[in-house]
Amino acid sequence: MSLFQKLLRRKSVQDLQNGGADDAEGPKLHKVLTARDVFNHGVAAIIGTGIFVLTGVAAHDHAGPGIILSFLLAGFACAFVSFAYAELASMIPVSGSAYTYTYATLGEIFAWLIGWDLLLEYAVGASAVAVGWSAYLQNVMKALGLHLPQFLSHAPESVPWQAVLIAAGTITVGVIGLFRSRAALTGRAGARTYLTGLASAALAGFGLVKAWEVATHLTSVDLPAILIVLFINFWLVKGVTHTAKMTAVFVAIKLAVILFFIGVGIWHIDTTNYHPFLPFGWHGVFTGAAIVFFAYIGFDAVTTLAEECKDPQKDVPKGVIGSLIVCTILYILVAAIMTGAMSYLLLGGSEIAAPMARVLDHLGYWWASPFVSIGAIAGITSVLIVLLFGQSRIMMRMAKDGLISPIFGKIHEKYRTPVWSIGIWGVLVALTAGLLPISELAELTNIGTLAAFVLVCVGVMILRVKEPDRPRKFKCPDFPLVKPAGNLAVNCLTKVFGLKPETEARLRSFVASFAWMLIPILGAGMSMVFMFSLPAITWIRFAIWMVLGLVIYMFYGRVHSKLNKTQEK
Repeated sequence: MSLFQKLLRRKSVQDLQNGGADDAEGPKLHKVLTARDVFNHGVAAIIGTGIFVLTGVAAHDHAGPGIILSFLLAGFACAFVSFAYAELASMIPVSGSAYTYTYATLGEIFAWLIGWDLLLEYAVGASAVAVGWSAYLQNVMKALGLHLPQFLSHAPESVPWQAVLIAAGTITVGVIGLFRSRAALTGRAGARTYLTGLASAALAGFGLVKAWEVATHLTSVDLPAILIVLFINFWLVKGVTHTAKMTAVFVAIKLAVILFFIGVGIWHIDTTNYHPFLPFGWHGVFTGAAIVFFAYIGFDAVTTLAEECKDPQKDVPKGVIGSLIVCTILYILVAAIMTGAMSYLLLGGSEIAAPMARVLDHLGYWWASPFVSIGAIAGITSVLIVLLFGQSRIMMRMAKDGLISPIFGKIHEKYRTPVWSIGIWGVLVALTAGLLPISELAELTNIGTLAAFVLVCVGVMILRVKEPDRPRKFKCPDFPLVKPAGNLAVNCLTKVFGLKPETEARLRSFVASFAWMLIPILGAGMSMVFMFSLPAITWIRFAIWMVLGLVIYMFYGRVHSKLNKTQEK
């Protein structure tokens, strides 16, 4: 087999549906989740700080009351992508999300790149969210008269990143090496294993010394950001049932706050505030849509729950689409009340970080502002849960496929969770959140997610063409009116030009395909438009990360891929 063929080798959908040989051994993930749990995770991922902050800022700076239409357009754009995710999840009910879907459609190299991309997306996204959580918590503490010491409240101005990377890398490699050579501890190993164990211990020891040197030179650290990541990872290790219960609690809190705002604000709408409805014109509406689109990002991580659902082929599509519909409705209602209860000119701006609280103050409900703060903290926490959960499951799936160290695919006997994936990445995310201001790197989360959206939409079309008869419990719906309009056009052509039956049949087949294919085409197209709207520096950083991933794949993943063994047999 040539190198090109190896790069494009695919995992069959049948193998993914049945579970490969690597999944037949050892403990499995618990299948305990329902469509309600998937729905809760979807709401947890989508509704974060966006509804508490972004709505007012986008209305003030870009769209005015037209922000209502911006949310509607962004919701439609995400719906196109969510249909593609739902169809693939109903066919391939495993935890790898876009990584696994790409493996089954475009081939191993594209799967590796999107998996590598998603690891960065979730790591940077979780770090950024943790920093935001810390800032919000400290604001609440200040309002209560409580203050953290300065050196524990924020990331340092400068960090010796070379030393940090050396310490993190040597500790990680050392710990993995010790785990793999643990037979040396029982006295049942050969000389080579003993040497590997000694070298691994030396590496880990060197890393710890280096880490101590870094710690002694730090001027400050964002302690709340570190603690919240470690706390959530502790719960993730305990099992998916614990995670689902914790997520449900935070979702209930933030939904209660949002519904309270809607219930109070709807009686104070003054329609004069809606004039002019489009102060920035339609350009402002589309600009606003591009901005608030990123408030929806996160629903893709919900598909990593598939392997732990009782009936993933039904539960995941229901949960993904249902959460997106509910969140879109809530976003639109909140936007309508915000811009209707007071002028959009008084929302947003650099001096107003909490427009929802500003509206309540304006309406005389000043006492309700603390409830908004509680809802915002709950919203941020739930987003963090979903990101850290998704990252561990994707890494587990990549390890089971042989593309990264198998240690990340180990499932704990008691908790039935990938403890190594959760633990190692949890520590790395915690350190990043505590040491690095994430403001610039946060845009990498957006470009990574959008790249995954494009490949998933393309993957749906490829599988429809290559395997049209494979059962699907959910299919991308036809775009409204396309099929009736297309068939009407074919009827007219047949009557006017007297088309042959076979020509007419081909045209009707094309119309039927185009009717459903338009959904993923629009999903991929709009995602690419949003990608190209990001700054050039984001593309440069993204390219550097992808090149690093290619190097790792060529020297490790390509060689250790489980498909090598399958093809040899």
